[in-house]
Amino acid sequence: MKINTQYNLYNKSVYSNSFGAAKDINLKYIYAKRLHLLPDRMKRIVSDIASGNTEFKTTLRDLHLAVYSPLLNCKNLNEAAAIFPEFSQILELNTVIQRDSSNLRKIKEKMPLSEFSIYILKERWGKLKTINEIADNLGLKNRSSLSWFMEITKIPDLGKNYQALLKASDEELNRQIAAKTRTYNQRHYDDVLRRNRILSEKNRSLNSFLSRETWSRMARARELLSEISSETTGAERFGVFWQKYPQYAKQYGETRHIIAEEMKNKK
Repeated sequence: MKINTQYNLYNKSVYSNSFGAAKDINLKYIYAKRLHLLPDRMKRIVSDIASGNTEFKTTLRDLHLAVYSPLLNCKNLNEAAAIFPEFSQILELNTVIQRDSSNLRKIKEKMPLSEFSIYILKERWGKLKTINEIADNLGLKNRSSLSWFMEITKIPDLGKNYQALLKASDEELNRQIAAKTRTYNQRHYDDVLRRNRILSEKNRSLNSFLSRETWSRMARARELLSEISSETTGAERFGVFWQKYPQYAKQYGETRHIIAEEMKNKK
């Protein structure tokens, strides 16, 4: 599929945005650390970009808008499914609704029910409007009402983690997120401190597990570490090991990464 370049995909400015721990949320970082959070189509495109030799300085948000911009020209679901097969299972609202309701009447005031699904695709996937924004535009009571209509028509949503990445990759949206986070943390200092302590303990447990599992898969390195352990006790043995056998550092890092990916895939 040809990507619409009206979104300035080859913008040469450098994006440096925060996502959790002041990470640069560029395509290189997303490819290396967050690819599993993307929709399948975006996974393929980001992988193609990241594995190529061309320097590609666009944000994930701009790339998404470019990839899904053809939706904005689709008149119905058939046209959308012809371009995006992943949307072929979506149903028209008028074919699945069974009874009238105040929310349904609100939608009818805005459009025929047969146009609802393509409208949501355009707004949600083509323009990245929020559920709240779309619900407000339709005059619905709340976002839950719209989510229910999306569920019965089988319209897939973006997913919370993917939405967070999209926002964090955009410079202005990322500043807004950072400001809201700071305000929340200031107002809920004790709760945040308690949560961070819990997460810190979980991270220590996770790191311990990863380390043990990594060493268990490196037979020769484990033997050498055991030899050092007979002469050096405590954490010092690791410092001695890495100083004496730096050639195992790459294998250790790669093995640890493989184990972490295996754990993610099991979730």
